[in-house]
Amino acid sequence: MIAPDVPVEVVQQVPAPIEARYAAGVAARRAGRHGEAVALFNGVLAEQPANVDARLNLGLSLLALGRLDEADAAFRSVLATAPGYADAEVGRARVAQRRGERAAAFESAGRARRLEPERPDIQALVRELEPTPWRVDLDAARSTLSSGLPEWTEQRLAVSRRLTEDWDAGLAIERTERFDDVDIYTEARLDRRASRGSAYVALGGAVDADYRPELALRAGTVIAMGGGLSATLDGSAARYGVGTVLSLQPGAAASLFADRLNLWARWINVRDETGSHRQGYALGGAFQATDRLRLRAAFADAPESSEGVTIDVRARSLGVDFGVTDRATVRVTATSEDRGAYDREEIAVGLGWRF
Repeated sequence: MIAPDVPVEVVQQVPAPIEARYAAGVAARRAGRHGEAVALFNGVLAEQPANVDARLNLGLSLLALGRLDEADAAFRSVLATAPGYADAEVGRARVAQRRGERAAAFESAGRARRLEPERPDIQALVRELEPTPWRVDLDAARSTLSSGLPEWTEQRLAVSRRLTEDWDAGLAIERTERFDDVDIYTEARLDRRASRGSAYVALGGAVDADYRPELALRAGTVIAMGGGLSATLDGSAARYGVGTVLSLQPGAAASLFADRLNLWARWINVRDETGSHRQGYALGGAFQATDRLRLRAAFADAPESSEGVTIDVRARSLGVDFGVTDRATVRVTATSEDRGAYDREEIAVGLGWRF
């Protein structure tokens, strides 16, 4: 796309070989071959350094590769030559968003909207980044069990608030009923964002617990490795009526195709209430099909502490997130589990609201 309001002399008519290399670079970028695209755009820019379209596309591929500093430099160079190029402001907003700098991302998106106020994708980006300090999530689930066992139910209310650009705090209350026993579990959580990742710590517990932890401490971190790859680590210590269960879950995550596809994997290690080491794994992914529709899938074959003991559970789930408005999202998830002594089928629905 040629930028609006760019003087004619900025992007000169290119000879056929350069034009072909530029077209090949665009095709490679759109196909997700970003390393190849970077080489092609650098070749074009070596001969035509004022070609803002090639430099913009170079920035987009660098962004997809997680080379954020280089991508930001490319977008800045485009804007220095063509201040009216809205896509370069969008690129800077995405770089800042990936760094966790939401205020800067919102400012860049706002400048893009002022340049092209009618573009739906820019309007959606501004709404996505607009500061909304409060978030409320309400979820409910019902499970049917095989062997004539009574149904399970679950209701959860979570409220979180952005304290600063880098810190969030939240509180969640869950009411679960299993085999006619009811537990109410409460958890407080604190999240910290940084330029190369994030971290959280959570403390919770249930009074007079039948099957939920009497006291549980969880913590985790995500560290960006570059190229859309991240390393993850989650750990927990939970005290049940029958003993303490420890868990450590190293993993990895990948963001592909400009964040439209996200994949993750975890290696689950548990020291159960008897002191035995058990292990398993979990895999999952999410695909942003449209600006409002997100599809999710996951599979796990891992130990789980439930009903006072740790058992091996094989689980499959499919989910859909749909943005009803720019601030409200509806979630539907179907889960199927093989729990050894019985099977469980669950349908869960949820609503997330930012304000």
